Amino acid sequence: MNNIGIKGNINNKFTFFNTFIFNLVLNLQEALKIIFIVRKIYTENCVEHLRRIIWTCLPIAVLTVCASSIIFAIQVAPTFATRGLTSYLGGGIALALIRECVPVMGSLALVTQYCSGATAQIGSMKITEQLDAMKISKVSPVSYILVPMILAGIVGFPIVIAISIISGVIVNFFATNLLIDITQKLYTSSILHVVQFKDIFLALTKASIFGFFVTLVSYTCGVLTAGGAKAVGNSTRLAVVINFALIIILDYIITALWL
Repeated sequence: MNNIGIKGNINNKFTFFNTFIFNLVLNLQEALKIIFIVRKIYTENCVEHLRRIIWTCLPIAVLTVCASSIIFAIQVAPTFATRGLTSYLGGGIALALIRECVPVMGSLALVTQYCSGATAQIGSMKITEQLDAMKISKVSPVSYILVPMILAGIVGFPIVIAISIISGVIVNFFATNLLIDITQKLYTSSILHVVQFKDIFLALTKASIFGFFVTLVSYTCGVLTAGGAKAVGNSTRLAVVINFALIIILDYIITALWL
């Protein structure tokens, strides 16, 4: 009996995985068709999702990045100072923040704040048959919901990441200054000598790619919701887990291809 139950659970998960991938591809195909061929974009929805990404998620993203910057200062600054590498401190930390820390940590914060809420909202619309009502009214849910989410993610994620980078570097300077009394001139000159435009471009490119894929995953998890309130919670949790893993995998792939 236990073996039958285990096999049943495996089959159910495999079936859901196939359904998820199938719907993900269909949603992506329809979204690209709407953006590049049909070109029917609900501008107001795009602005609303962009507002939710920037205005609502910016504080938690900045807070997460600033906390990481302080930890960087505590762990790295004393070591650099004792080895006579203070002149390289600002550039080294800024490079780590810009290339890896801020795009990943900031995007994870955006997933927990924005994508989880979007999945819950879409899941609620699915179980209350609002999405079906939209289809009956000849309004495509992909056009009305997914496309604005994707466009807002592509634009909004880099904006939040850019602001988080500036905040993280500033907070790191003050934390480092308290620890080893580094001057602002030395810290800034170290950053200017090490950090290049391509590093900033890499961070913003990562953010745009993350924004594209996590919004697509969040929408797909939402429209696959079936059941009641518990199902909405399950879909939200699934979207967060998948997006967390997806960001880590995409970060590795982008960095490997870039470098």
